[in-house]
Amino acid sequence: MRLIENLKEEFHSFANIGESISHTRSKNEKIKILGKYLRALSDESLKIAVLLFSGRIFPHESKLVVNTSYSTIMSVLSEISHLENEEINQIYLKHGDLGSLVEYALAHKSVTPLLEYAPLTLTEVYNSLLKLGMITGKSSQANRKKTLSGLFLRCSPSEGKFLSKILTGELRIGLSEGLLLASIAYGFGIRLDTIQNAVLVSGNLPNVSLLAKKKLLSEIKMQPLTPVSYMLADAMYGPQEIASYFGKSLIAEYKYDGIRAQLHVSGSNTKIFSRNLNDITLNFPELAQARPMENTGITEGIFDGEILAYKNERVLPFQHLQKRLHSKNLSVESLWEIPVIFIIFDVLYVDNDCTTIPLMRRKKILANLRFRKPFTLAKWTLIKNEETILQLFNESKALGYEGLVLKDPESEYKIGKRGKKWVKLKIELDTLDVVIVIAEYGHGKRAGLLSDYTFAVRGGEESNFLTIGKAYSGLSDKEIQDLTSELKSIALDSDGYSIWVKPKIVLEVSFDSIQKSTRHQSGFALRFPRIKSIRRDKGVKEIDNLERVDQIYKRQIKSKIR
Repeated sequence: MRLIENLKEEFHSFANIGESISHTRSKNEKIKILGKYLRALSDESLKIAVLLFSGRIFPHESKLVVNTSYSTIMSVLSEISHLENEEINQIYLKHGDLGSLVEYALAHKSVTPLLEYAPLTLTEVYNSLLKLGMITGKSSQANRKKTLSGLFLRCSPSEGKFLSKILTGELRIGLSEGLLLASIAYGFGIRLDTIQNAVLVSGNLPNVSLLAKKKLLSEIKMQPLTPVSYMLADAMYGPQEIASYFGKSLIAEYKYDGIRAQLHVSGSNTKIFSRNLNDITLNFPELAQARPMENTGITEGIFDGEILAYKNERVLPFQHLQKRLHSKNLSVESLWEIPVIFIIFDVLYVDNDCTTIPLMRRKKILANLRFRKPFTLAKWTLIKNEETILQLFNESKALGYEGLVLKDPESEYKIGKRGKKWVKLKIELDTLDVVIVIAEYGHGKRAGLLSDYTFAVRGGEESNFLTIGKAYSGLSDKEIQDLTSELKSIALDSDGYSIWVKPKIVLEVSFDSIQKSTRHQSGFALRFPRIKSIRRDKGVKEIDNLERVDQIYKRQIKSKIR
């Protein structure tokens, strides 16, 4: 039997630390618990632990996914325990947490391994996760279940609980990214702001933790082909608010309806990274193969911009881009059907770090570079008063964009920061009055509460309701508790996770846009719906109908296709 010199390397220790953190209210105590644990780990285990505690399984640059659903895990639990599917469903419904279900099921295992194994190590668990991520082919589901069964059989109940949380991306132990960074800083005696800046620049938290351990964080510098965190804009809700807040001329740019992306160029290499720092280069081969700059003498650069679907000199709606992102095999035909352009509005690096240079000077740097299609520079203008802000906002909407972004000309590019140096003007497209038709139980702190609501508009007939969206944000905890009791009282049917209810409770929902969709009965879907209020003053006869939805969609689409 293999001996483990350091018990901290066992997966059981990882699970124990996770459990301790989840039951500790004090943030400082959480930091100390995790910091001491990380300090005791080997280099390899340190990187794995930090990655898993960050809520990820694979690094940003990895294309691997475990493809393990709730139903797959429940099926595995049913096979290795004496619990029936119905009993498993009831336990899950009671706790609203898969981890608690797994812990219970593994305490009632009816199948035991033929061989006695040494305790699982972090490395062994992670290697199994890698194996899950690499399973493909016709028998992938069977092979995935086989790998999971073998792993869960070796787990104690507490280990299984945390393994399931890792697999589903729902760690939920009260450990924010800020606390994780603070734990690394505490564990290795490094200033927190040093850790934070290193993560923002490198985008690689496990590597930062290892360099912190080795006291080599000074080696981290911005470099092309390694994504850095984006500067983000805050929101303001009216031209007057923006004009009075800044009191000076601002750089105004259209807020494009595309995908925020980072373009990296280094010699003959080009890479594209999404807002969450994932490598999306393969989704846009025409951008990767093009040479953004010509005859400039510039060999390396990092540019911030937006990818737009663009054909026949027209911007195509956002859902066209979604097809590109969700496509596993891009064909020549699909590239022709949904061509794209990359609009550049900022520069972070041109042979050197440019982030501390004021925005107006960064704009001049961009103007001196010659970009060729499918790359182009964003148009911008200097504006000051609220009348001009509103005029340009309306112009942007008419051209098919989302609105307007206004930026302080003197602003530096603050990596990973959100603030009022950049603001986006938010004016809602519209709101709809809808009725709840399905409610689902939540997870974590919302376990046992009906907190996710599928809602509908009226169809052609008075008794015909057509679903158009689903929302779970906007209500207070008290409102959710009250709604849960009310929805249960008007339930028509249930499958254990969801309940179908009598159309009675009216909501007012806001949204960013409307898209065509086959997912909902109405043929439409609201993009980013949020509950504004429960309309106790309105009856179900007063909700909006499909005709009004179609009117809003056509008004929106007219401006999208110029």
